[in-house]
This record gives sequence, C-alpha cells and structure tokens, in this order.
Amino acid sequence: MTSATLDDKALLAVPEAPPPPPASTMVEVARKYGVSPFRQLSEMVRLNLGPGRLYLHEYYSSGLYDPAISMAEKRQYVGQKGNWNLNEDLSPKKLLTMHNFVANKVMYTSLIRQLGFRTTETQAVVSDSRRFGEIPAITQKSKLKAFLIGRARYPIFGKPTAYSGSFGSVLIRAREGEMLVLGNGRQISIDSFCDEIFAEYANGYLLQSALEQHPAMAAITGKAVGSLRIVTARQNTMPEVLYSLWKIPAPKAMSDNFWQDGSMIAPVDAMTGQVGQCRIGTGLKAADIDDHPVSGARITGFDVPHWEAARALVTEAHALFPEFGVIGWDVAMTPDGPAIIECNDNPFHMLYQLAYGRGIRNPEFTPVFERVAARSKALMAERKAQFKQRVKKHRR
Repeated sequence: MTSATLDDKALLAVPEAPPPPPASTMVEVARKYGVSPFRQLSEMVRLNLGPGRLYLHEYYSSGLYDPAISMAEKRQYVGQKGNWNLNEDLSPKKLLTMHNFVANKVMYTSLIRQLGFRTTETQAVVSDSRRFGEIPAITQKSKLKAFLIGRARYPIFGKPTAYSGSFGSVLIRAREGEMLVLGNGRQISIDSFCDEIFAEYANGYLLQSALEQHPAMAAITGKAVGSLRIVTARQNTMPEVLYSLWKIPAPKAMSDNFWQDGSMIAPVDAMTGQVGQCRIGTGLKAADIDDHPVSGARITGFDVPHWEAARALVTEAHALFPEFGVIGWDVAMTPDGPAIIECNDNPFHMLYQLAYGRGIRNPEFTPVFERVAARSKALMAERKAQFKQRVKKHRR
C-alpha cells in the first residue's frame, strides 16, 4: 500500500447550484469599482431580460460590474439560459435526427473509432439494462469487482454516460490488492467503489482507458489531462474552427472542469495553437497568471503541439454530422497526436467568455451565427418540403 490517503468516496460530486451573491459582493464591487448597488441591480435586470439571459451569479462571475466594459459589450455575454437559446438557434432539435446517437457516449465513440478517428477506448460499461455488443456490460457489483481485479487495464477514466461537466468522474491510476489508487493520490477499496457506482450510476457508467497527455503539456500542468475545447461551426462546405481554449486542471484535480477550485483556463489561437493569457478564478477572485502555480512552467505563449492535426480532426468529425450547426469538442493532446474525448452538441460558451474576456455574441462571431442559423432554417424547410412531396406521391 502506498502513502496515499484512504477515503470512502471516489467520484467527483455534482456541485450545488450557485447561490445568489451575498450582499457583501455588491458592497465590495461598489468599493473597488465605484459602481453603486443601484447601478449593479439595474444592469443585472437589463442583462437578465436581454438575449443573454444572465442570472445574478453570472453577472458577477463574468465580471460585468466593471465600468470599463460598455453596456453594448455586456449585452454580448450569455448566461446558461442564453447559451442554450443560442445553440438551439444554430442546431434546432427538430433538425437533429442524430441527436440521441451523438449524445450517447458509448455509441458515438464506438462509431468514430470504427471510422478511423482517434478517440477514447471503452473497456466496459456499467448498465442495469443495456448491452453494447462486444463491449462488456456490467450488471452487478460482483461483476464490476471481478473486472477491476481481472480484465481492467490501468489507468482508467470513469464517467457517467448521461452527464457532462465531469460530474461523477474519476481517474484510477492503478490497483494495489483490494485498493484502487486514484489520480489525486487517494485510495479507496474496490468494494466501496463498486457500492458507489451502483448507488449513483447503475443505469450507465463508462470505464475507459485513460489517455496520456503530451509530455510538453504534462511538463506544465502535470499528468491529469487538460483537454482542449475546440468549437466548430457548420459552413457551406466543411465545418470550421470557431474558437479554442485550454482547460487546465487544478493541481490536485482528476479532471479539467473550470468549476473546480484552482482550475485554470486560457485562450488558444484557433489558427496557430498558441496559448494566450491564462486565468484562474472568476469574478472578484479572478486573476491573470502566466506561469503554472505548481510547476512554475510558462503557460502564456506556449505552442500546443500537433495543432494542425487537432484542427483537422474536429472539422472532419463534425462533417460526419452536418445537421449540427455547432459542436464543442474536448480533445486530449497525447504523445501521438490529438484524440477526441467527447462531443458536446450544446457547447458551454461561458468558457469562451471566461478565457477571452468578451461575450460570445461579439461582432466577429455574430455574422457566423447568423449564417449558421439561416442554413439550419433552410435545411428544415427542405426537409419539410421533401416530406410533403413524399406524402403527395403516396396519396396518388
């Protein structure tokens, strides 16, 4: 047994819904930025009623109290509701015949792997009802334990089949007897791990081979994979990269989601792959940093390896499903090049806003969104006309 800490919980817990900002936040903003509480409330109401649909906590986490940001610029930001509305305009659900398939992490990764795209390898799936062909389906705790002791190839990354945001995820580095060694150095008994999985995710949990991060990136951030979020938008011929960023894990985290304390985020130039100004924290706690807080290695100015291959990978993968107007890709940069971790049909554009310090509905992107939305409407009209024509022929 190693010196790792013992624990009875392995999975990353779902965070609680953000509470309303305390009155002290309003007071601190007024003191630091000279923005009166009345003006803060007025701006929050206007932004909540506007197309961005920002809530109170999103106003503060985005730093929109800053008087250096004009109201026109603030209106370019979206909150979670405005984010969903934007993506719905770009990829209307009525148009997405493949939506359920793409949302199925097992089916989607199996398909693109079969078609030659580099992606994650699913070793087994915990499921109390579904089967997955040659991929082992684990229906009982005893079978999960037998898999972890016998057939499992470590390291393994586990995650629920039906959630995003790293909720319920875990990185298992190795097995030592009856114990699992987690990516954050803690240990948990195999029995406790199996109990936890079946108590919370018996209807769907993936066990995948963990990807290894490129050594140049690992030298900066450590072994935990900090994925690249690359968002592509449908164009007339091939999809194109709209924007990209680097999600950098907190020093003791097992995944890279920005809502975890200590996580960092940085813009990545969509054409060159060069990393821009890195940021840690949000709102009043936000800070710009150039170097990693643990390794001391430079983040700002780093050139992501295999960048052209990553651009080609996600645009070719998007072209498999051209009915989607926009897709967000989580890409791991491995020693051998890029590999797709996940496909997100409702990309979380607030990450862009945090990384770039500007709203997603900016003058550069708005014309793109308008073209994509118009094309989606045209595709739906074409589909409706074809259906009517088939019905008309059938009646004859």
